[in-house]
Amino acid sequence: MKYFLPPKYKSFLFVFLLAISFVTEKAYAQEDTTRIQAPQPVKHNAGFDVIVKMNGDIVYGLVKEVAPYYISYQRTDIPDGPVYTIPRYEVYVISYRNQVKDYINGRAAQPVPQGQIPPRRHYENEQKRSANPISFDNGKITVGLGFLRSFSKLKNKSDYSTSASFPTLTFGYEVPFNSNVQLGILLGFGTHNFSDQKFSTYDSTNNDIRIKENIFGLYVYGRYYFLDPTSQLQPYILLGPGITSSNLHSENKISFTNDNTQTILVKSGTRSTGIGIIARAGLEYYLNKEFQVYFDAGVGLSAIKVGISYAL
Repeated sequence: MKYFLPPKYKSFLFVFLLAISFVTEKAYAQEDTTRIQAPQPVKHNAGFDVIVKMNGDIVYGLVKEVAPYYISYQRTDIPDGPVYTIPRYEVYVISYRNQVKDYINGRAAQPVPQGQIPPRRHYENEQKRSANPISFDNGKITVGLGFLRSFSKLKNKSDYSTSASFPTLTFGYEVPFNSNVQLGILLGFGTHNFSDQKFSTYDSTNNDIRIKENIFGLYVYGRYYFLDPTSQLQPYILLGPGITSSNLHSENKISFTNDNTQTILVKSGTRSTGIGIIARAGLEYYLNKEFQVYFDAGVGLSAIKVGISYAL
């Protein structure tokens, strides 16, 4: 006995089987797929800048400033570390992290003119200097001439007149401690001449007194610079203890007013050594990477001093 479906049921069965087939294929396809994570947005401070130098070297970092004569940047692995500089004329192109390129050489890049080179105090090897702050390889030699008396062991020196004397001469050597502090040693010496005349009516004598004082000082000090190391004009203060020495040689020529033929010459000398202090404020101007000139005033072997420095 055969069973026949009515036509309307045949149409319903066909649609039902077709729907089951479509759902099965879709489920099978979903089993073979792998969900791909959408890329996350890049953080604002992520990435780095690329500095390509004229010699082909590549430097990675975060560019801080593109100045007329140098380019400063920070290393990406030391976000809070020191700022380094590269002379502008050594850089060909900078590729920033936002894909913008800045072609430096050939458009405004010229060799650094004399007197515009960043000061020697801005060292390139900051990481090495941080591990060993005092670097004797980057020292500085100073030579100075002092004027106006500041130090003397002569008692009642205001009672004497001062004649021309040899200026105080100083020699120093400094090493960097950090970007704004230098530690140094200073050696200085000089001569002061004093004179006085005294007349005594009691014994009719005339005293012609001549005193020569040789001074010497040895100080250790710290020099603090107020401005950024790349500034060409550097105000500073200098402070430190030291040892001072004074050698006094006096001659007293006694003559009698009632007898011009008789003269007595009395010679004497004293030496004294003690603890002193040097405290000065001044300005230092960088002529170029090696040479600087300076002027300061304060307490020490002299009241005013001018000099020149040479960076090794």
